[in-house]
Amino acid sequence: MLTLRFPKIVGPVTLGLALLVACAGCGKGEGPAPRINAGGATFVNPIMQKWSAEYNKAKKVEIDYVSKGSGYGIEQVTAKTIDFGCSDAPMKADQVAAAKEKGGDVIHIPLAMGAVAVAYNVPTLNSPLKLTGEVIADIFSKKITKWNDAKIAALNAGVALPDKDIMVVVRAESSGTSNIFTEYLSKSSAAFKMDIGTNTKPKWPEGTTGQQGSDGVAGFVKANEGTICYVEVLFAKKNQLGVAVIKNKAGKFVGPDADAVTAAADEAMKVKPADEPYSLHELTYSLTDADGEASYAIGGISYAILFAKLPKDKGPTIVAFLKWAVSDGQAFAKDMDYAPLPADLQKKAMERLAGVTFE
Repeated sequence: MLTLRFPKIVGPVTLGLALLVACAGCGKGEGPAPRINAGGATFVNPIMQKWSAEYNKAKKVEIDYVSKGSGYGIEQVTAKTIDFGCSDAPMKADQVAAAKEKGGDVIHIPLAMGAVAVAYNVPTLNSPLKLTGEVIADIFSKKITKWNDAKIAALNAGVALPDKDIMVVVRAESSGTSNIFTEYLSKSSAAFKMDIGTNTKPKWPEGTTGQQGSDGVAGFVKANEGTICYVEVLFAKKNQLGVAVIKNKAGKFVGPDADAVTAAADEAMKVKPADEPYSLHELTYSLTDADGEASYAIGGISYAILFAKLPKDKGPTIVAFLKWAVSDGQAFAKDMDYAPLPADLQKKAMERLAGVTFE
């Protein structure tokens, strides 16, 4: 037997109360959470994800970050498809000019500092490999092709180096990490500077293996014995790769830890940058091959790149987040294998952000 059910008749007062409850929270001041769209360097991605979660808890602001390399960050912020881009390489003169045509002046805000490690997969090595900039340059130029090459052996007395080919692994896409690494090698080797030079997307010798992103590079090295790469130190640690200690400018072998990057930054900030692209911008510094006995040789800074004039509806939200990242957000740096920004650099970054205007 079919039972027909009819809705209960609700009186005017009851109906009014029901509608009032249903609409609770949908009135004044309520709406979707503010959302910031950013992207670029893989270097800064791990701490950016941490910042995103922490800032959302504290301020109810969503930060969407697409990790596709520094080249992507510069291209997309110039095209105004994202609110800010991240790059480990400051913009070059032609990139600055292109951005100016689209939306005016751009500024660079230092967000995070870290080490680029020379990482490898050689299971028979039971101690960190010692390397110099010149030897690393020869490896990545394919002039040194065996793990037991005489130049590597001379730096690692008593270490049993295997008689195996070295497989060189690099970033396939435009990358600020590549820029930092090749900048260091160009300072270390005149031949490397002439043949390959400093570049976000270098033309590597034939036979070099390219992989997308820091995760892709580190994952490939982890899966293949006899490989060597350059990658941010946190990705090397995550994949349990061997990490070289590198002879610095003062002649000391130093590993890629946070304190050694801070030491390099302290030295770099003593001198006003004279060479492009660092000379084109405020607050951009080269941390490669820095002075000082405690300095690690291959460090870098990841920058947020944004227009100096932002839309008045969203600009204050973007600036507020970046101010938080360069101040309170630095508390998360060391636990994630980044070096916190020096206090003076934090102060200067806050002052630079205070000069952003909204229209």
